[in-house]
Amino acid sequence: MKNGITTRAFSGLSTEQTADKMRDAGFTSCELCFVQSDLNGWAYNGRTDISEITPEKVAAAADIYRSRGVEVVSLGVFTDLRNPDEAEGEEFIKYFTRHMDFAEAANIKILASECGFTAGRRGINTDSFAEDFDRIKKNIARICAEADKRGLVIALEACVLDIVPSPKRLRDLMSQLEKEYGITNFKSLLDPANFIANADEDDMFKYLSGKIAYFHGKDRHVNDTYGCNVGEGEINWVRFFENYKCFEPDTPFIFEYCNADNCAEVKARADKFYDWAILDD
Repeated sequence: MKNGITTRAFSGLSTEQTADKMRDAGFTSCELCFVQSDLNGWAYNGRTDISEITPEKVAAAADIYRSRGVEVVSLGVFTDLRNPDEAEGEEFIKYFTRHMDFAEAANIKILASECGFTAGRRGINTDSFAEDFDRIKKNIARICAEADKRGLVIALEACVLDIVPSPKRLRDLMSQLEKEYGITNFKSLLDPANFIANADEDDMFKYLSGKIAYFHGKDRHVNDTYGCNVGEGEINWVRFFENYKCFEPDTPFIFEYCNADNCAEVKARADKFYDWAILDD
């Protein structure tokens, strides 16, 4: 398994400290988010002042990870792609586009985001769902068109809690983007914990295999809002990894929710599930 980890697991450490810990724990890839002490400016579902971050700084950070044998799979933006305020929506697109400058300079080929949400109104709201979905589709089309000029891929982490709530709806969105806008550089950042309440370990691959940029590795109890570490929720990881090795064996699996203290333990647990999946073959 191509084990990796998000830099968010090492928030507050320097890039060099983070890269050393990744290497020492046996990770060979990572998702880069701006949460390190020397490269800071990440905001979940929002945006921050990133004027002090330059393409050169991001490229230098990426090289530090690579020097430790850690591939930088993606740049994690995770901002709001469907903000209903027109002026705010434009600012979010500019913010995302600036991250394309960073990714291009650092030779990072994937940029990732969630759908985004308005606090207190997350999920499907019947009074605005049609407009929300149409808006995010148009915004993703704009972002993908710009990314395609630069040879970049946009990956969406959809979730049962958001306006793209299932693997099937994400595949529908992919089909609509291709049919209506000619978009072919849009893929899934597949987090099985985000779908376990409405899709089993087979459905995720049924709809999305071949369209997966990379995976997030976390777990969830079916009735919980928040995730947990791999092996602490209700995902059948042996079944998941049977599908993984069949359909996506070379796709990075990037752990999140773990931290510097327990990441090696969580990785070992997932490796064991993967080994069991091979033995069941």
